[in-house]
Amino acid sequence: MKKNLIIFVLIPLGINILFFSLYFSGIPFLQQLIAPKISHIPEPSWREFGLVELSQDFILLLTVLILICAFFYRKNLKERLFFLIGTLFILFLLFEEIDYGLHFYHYFSETRSEIVRLNWHNQHTFTDRENGRYLGQLGDLLLVVWFLVMPLVARKAKLARIRRFIPSPWFIATVVVALACSQLGHWLEDIGLATIDGAHGLLRGNISEFRETTIYYIGLLYSWQLFKTPTLFKLPLLPEGVEIPQPTDKMIYH
Repeated sequence: MKKNLIIFVLIPLGINILFFSLYFSGIPFLQQLIAPKISHIPEPSWREFGLVELSQDFILLLTVLILICAFFYRKNLKERLFFLIGTLFILFLLFEEIDYGLHFYHYFSETRSEIVRLNWHNQHTFTDRENGRYLGQLGDLLLVVWFLVMPLVARKAKLARIRRFIPSPWFIATVVVALACSQLGHWLEDIGLATIDGAHGLLRGNISEFRETTIYYIGLLYSWQLFKTPTLFKLPLLPEGVEIPQPTDKMIYH
């Protein structure tokens, strides 16, 4: 239980507290550790070199590595296909976050590209709102339904195949941390703690980046849970009336 408390509560809570302490410190140098100003690259790329965005990139990269390992480790074709699709999806998120490498090009190139952004989630495909807003709403819905509600109502599911995909109940605590810290971040911005000498912080209007970091962390933990689950689709044959044992938190997070 102590290890799960650290993994699911203290680590995400500590990350948020650290980020808030820096960004809302009122000290320009500390705030710019979260979202820096870099004069020789386009402004939309500035925050990509801050601790929040770089942490997101690192978490997504770890998730990709876990899913790739799961793909090569599994022998069942359905499971390999499942982890391949998961890998491609997380790779898409990672490439979107790093803008397909464009802001690194801006940073290291001596000439500035006329293209400011390549990623899809910062474009306006459907309305005057960025695509990322809709993706964020979908992510919030998935967060609540799959990681908050499902661990409460579906652990007793009769179908073993369903139970094997249900997140550990400990994810509920991480979701609560994500939602509570998100509200705290918006409140701190609303009362002006992100403003220094009349200048707004670079995350103005994008405080949801803090919550996004925790969501990616949840995805990392869930990928690890699926990786450590002995089998997802191919179930062993057992005598009638004998239930297939489900992986416990102790089995998964050790």
